[in-house]
Amino acid sequence: MVIGRAGEAYRHAQSPNSKAFHFSARVCEVCNNARTQPADLAFDKFNAQAFSLLKRGLDPAEVHNDPRFSSSGGPLYLNVFRYFAKLMCCHLAEMGAPFYVQIADFAIGISDTNFILLHVDLDVTYKRIQARLTSASYAAHGGLIITGDELSHAPTSFYSTLTIGPVRYCYQIRFNELGQLLLRIEHPAFYDWCKRKIRDAIDNPISDEDRETLGLAPKTPNKQGGV
Repeated sequence: MVIGRAGEAYRHAQSPNSKAFHFSARVCEVCNNARTQPADLAFDKFNAQAFSLLKRGLDPAEVHNDPRFSSSGGPLYLNVFRYFAKLMCCHLAEMGAPFYVQIADFAIGISDTNFILLHVDLDVTYKRIQARLTSASYAAHGGLIITGDELSHAPTSFYSTLTIGPVRYCYQIRFNELGQLLLRIEHPAFYDWCKRKIRDAIDNPISDEDRETLGLAPKTPNKQGGV
């Protein structure tokens, strides 16, 4: 079992429970063992259904049409999104970002207000390397990506990906004008940091191939930069 980063040598992990697979930002014991466990179990079922569709030659994105996971009231619907809210909270905490109460309350089941947008597709990186894989086991994440407006450099979303085998889950939280205003007023240092990073990303854009790897649309003029 190995861990790989782009441009770095592979290193071995001792077991699936290796600390190398965990966020450095910790979830408190009560939340991790009780409040977020239903979300973990719901995602396991969601992922199993996506794989089942793929094995039958169908699009794994059709998992959203399963009544159990549909927005029309499926019993597992909100818990699937809570799983990705928890991951987003961990990504933000790991980089020292502000604490977003609304996202955390949703992740631990206090609130039913869902801020997560989710897209399911096939991971292009897996497609490229699957012939070289010695095992079918493969997982990856895209870290935390901040997208921003190319003119104002204001942050417009937090975005990340999770890949298990060939299936990729792209999830994000978007800011409307009110959300941007609150971020600027309540967390000015972080807001200015985001703007600097977005400006740097616009001046030094990543390639279309890297954007595809991250599940981002090809770059178009006067739209958005990503960092």
